[in-house]
Amino acid sequence: MGFCNNIPLHGAKFLRFFASLVLISSVLNMWRSTEGWSYHHSEKIMNWERARNWCRQHYTDMVAIQNKEESSHLNNFLPVAKTGYYWIGIRKINGNWTWVGTNKQLSQKAENWATNEPNNGGNNEDCVEIYIKRKVDAGKWNDMSCAKENTALCYTVSCKDDSCISGHGECVETINNHTCSCFEGFYGERCEHVVKCKPEDITTPDHASIQCSHPYGNFSYDSKCEYSCEEGYKVKGYGMTRCTSTKEWSSKPPTCELVQCPELKDPQEGSMQCHHPMGNFSYQSTCEFVCEEGYKLGDSSSSTLFCGASGHWNDSQPYCEIVKCKPEDITTPHHGSVQCSHSNGNFSYDSHCEYSCEEGYNVKGSGTTSCTSTKEWSSKPPTCELVQCPELTEPQEGTMQCHHPMGNFSYQSTCDFVCDEGYTLGESSTSTLFCGASGHWNDSQSNCEIVQCPELTKPQEGTMQCHHPMGNFSYQSTCEFVCEKGYTLGDSSSSTLFCGASGHWNDSQPYCEIVKCKPEDITTPHHGSVQCSHPNGNFSYDSQCEYSCEEGYNVKGSGTTSCTSTKEWSSKPPTCELVQCPELTEPQEGTIQCHHPMGNFSYQSTCDFVCDEGYTLGESSTSTLFCGANGHWNDSQSNCEIVQCPELTKPQEGTMQCHHPMGNFSYQSTCEFVCEEGYTLGDSSSYTLFCGANGHWNDSQPYCEFVKCKPEDITTPDHGSVQCSHPKGNFSYDSQCEYTCEEGYNVKGSSMTTCTSTTEWSSRPPTCELIQCPVLENLADGEMRCTSNFSYGSKCIFSCAEGYRLQGGSEISCMKTSEWSQETPRCEAVVCPQIQEPVNGHMNCSSAEPTFGTVCTFSCLDNHQLQNNETVLCNHTGNWSGEVAVCQAHSEALVTEVTLGVAAAVGSSSLLLVLWMLKKLRRNANKFDLNSNSETEDHPQVYKNSIDSLI
Repeated sequence: MGFCNNIPLHGAKFLRFFASLVLISSVLNMWRSTEGWSYHHSEKIMNWERARNWCRQHYTDMVAIQNKEESSHLNNFLPVAKTGYYWIGIRKINGNWTWVGTNKQLSQKAENWATNEPNNGGNNEDCVEIYIKRKVDAGKWNDMSCAKENTALCYTVSCKDDSCISGHGECVETINNHTCSCFEGFYGERCEHVVKCKPEDITTPDHASIQCSHPYGNFSYDSKCEYSCEEGYKVKGYGMTRCTSTKEWSSKPPTCELVQCPELKDPQEGSMQCHHPMGNFSYQSTCEFVCEEGYKLGDSSSSTLFCGASGHWNDSQPYCEIVKCKPEDITTPHHGSVQCSHSNGNFSYDSHCEYSCEEGYNVKGSGTTSCTSTKEWSSKPPTCELVQCPELTEPQEGTMQCHHPMGNFSYQSTCDFVCDEGYTLGESSTSTLFCGASGHWNDSQSNCEIVQCPELTKPQEGTMQCHHPMGNFSYQSTCEFVCEKGYTLGDSSSSTLFCGASGHWNDSQPYCEIVKCKPEDITTPHHGSVQCSHPNGNFSYDSQCEYSCEEGYNVKGSGTTSCTSTKEWSSKPPTCELVQCPELTEPQEGTIQCHHPMGNFSYQSTCDFVCDEGYTLGESSTSTLFCGANGHWNDSQSNCEIVQCPELTKPQEGTMQCHHPMGNFSYQSTCEFVCEEGYTLGDSSSYTLFCGANGHWNDSQPYCEFVKCKPEDITTPDHGSVQCSHPKGNFSYDSQCEYTCEEGYNVKGSSMTTCTSTTEWSSRPPTCELIQCPVLENLADGEMRCTSNFSYGSKCIFSCAEGYRLQGGSEISCMKTSEWSQETPRCEAVVCPQIQEPVNGHMNCSSAEPTFGTVCTFSCLDNHQLQNNETVLCNHTGNWSGEVAVCQAHSEALVTEVTLGVAAAVGSSSLLLVLWMLKKLRRNANKFDLNSNSETEDHPQVYKNSIDSLI
């Protein structure tokens, strides 16, 4: 074990020197003891690593130098080293000069290099020596190879665990002394006092409350007061203030301002009525929205908005949209049709629909309806009721027979009237009545009247005698004829005529003739008739007969004949030939279908013209031609023309591509419609229209409307929120929704989604996952206590078992970056300083390494007495339980030894010399007081907590 030179640096008070030689030994012993921070050096030389180990084994550590005053002090009191100079606690680590005791880099201000140093010498000069008693650069530093052997320079510390109040300050080592460096907010010799702030500066603002915490006493340093506002108010200023070390609060009390919501505006086609009980558009403001007639609030809108305490309205800004009536409520009545017009959009407010019925039906109900502001049609669809004619009654002296194909006495009903025998319908009556579409019969009610026969006249050259039982010349009347002399009744005449039920006499009017031609020679041609005139009697001389044909027939032969004096007719009866029309031909793109009831292309022939699919008759053409009695058709030859559909137009926000195989917008034309990105065809529209044979497109004119995405696909994640913007309409193409999570949660998935042209959102709603930090393992030789399962906000507190010291922070927390606030600490075993075997004694320790629990026992040689403790224990603070033992010679032996030595060497006169030397040594020791108040650029080096350096 090397010899240690121990210099006391607290200016220990020397006891009064007595003449006794025994007291000389006591004074020398006091001089050698350690009361404060002191320096030590080895007797032997060694390399840097061994030198540091030696310092840590016997003292605290290798010396750390902060300022020039300390270097000067060392240069003055240290002896010249036997070989080389002294090692100090600086070494190059990772290319930086570092104080090994604290692992802190050497600051530029603390450097004390000798001239042209450090120069590294090109041979790994990574350690530092201090020049002592050198002629040049004394007290300066030089970098040197760590393998060089120098004298070790060490230090010891004086701070105790209770030197300063724990948690209020740190013990700071100074040369020969220690002081308390108080933490911010504390003061006093042992940091026993705490700074206080004025409690009257903590005032409660209007509409607010305050909550304070006082870790070190009411309204003392680090007291915190947190302000909170009533619902509907928010803090303006700092919501928390803290008592600082300047006795001032960190901030003035805030104020509570009324929460404001964004200002609202009147919707288009609507109005807004607001009530502001506390301030315009502020907390508890309500705004009610009313739309103009024909408009209503959008499906996602609320009629009344309320400004909440969060500064947000309870719903988005309302808008007014046109009222829509249900198109399905417009139904086509049976036997009817409906036609609608839309001034504001299909089936929107003010749309009108008009109903009409087929022929023979009348509208029952309102013939028109309109879409009202209540979303209801002004009237229900009507019905088409069959037209009714007035009910008919059976005539007297007759019967009535009716046929009702659609309903009693309704449209198309027919009634036939038959009179009893001897009765007939009046001249103004019709035997059959027909109920027309107007609801009227085609004639008035039929009546039965007595049958009248033609009134007879007395023939020339004759007389007539009549009997009328029921009326003149009526049914059952009889007339008897008698010719004058020289005349005779005609061959076909009866002498008595009877009026029958048919209204005819049983024979023709009798006449008296003189000469007659053969009436049988006057024959009526087929499809013809003959009309004769008899100036002198039927078929008598000068009688004339004229022939005529039925409609559709022409006379072939002589049309007249006369009775000649030869009793022969002047010509034979003619014939009636059927009338012929020009033959017709089949049209192109069509067919002809003819009906010839009497002969090909003859009178009453009809020809129907049918065009092929996609063709129609020209506007001037008739679909059916009829051959008339004049031998001409009722119209010219019919032609077939291609069917035309209404011309289409390109929709806004879209394109139209048409193909016309047979002509522009004609039969078989097709038009394809495509909307621009973000638009789609309306619900009632088809992508492709086809022109049909009926001249109509298979669907209505298409239009393009905004693509809509499903709003129900936008869901708010748990522990999150979503905010949407709609540049083109609610949840329409290009609408964007952004998701955010509460503090402590991260978005899993896409945080932004957009309504695409496919009507789908670009991404699904994300989830909010709790932030997790890496799992921590329990400390070896220690304990870990955590508040929760390593998630955001979790805190873990570490402590070490007795005999171990925590290296690192005692508390760490999980941050929003998924990382811990600092590295996990570790527990290192407590090590006490190495102690030396006492001079003239022995030491026996329970372990080679002075760790917690090590026990060292001391004993002395003969004639020596043990001072201080016989046994010391390395405790949990890293200190020995007592002072290191000293072996002192017994007082009798020491007096004898000194007295004899002095007497033999110098005699009694030398005693005064010893006293003078002691006084000189005491004076020199006092000169080494390092608590000097001399002003220097660098402050004296200090050490904290007995080990750490302020370097």
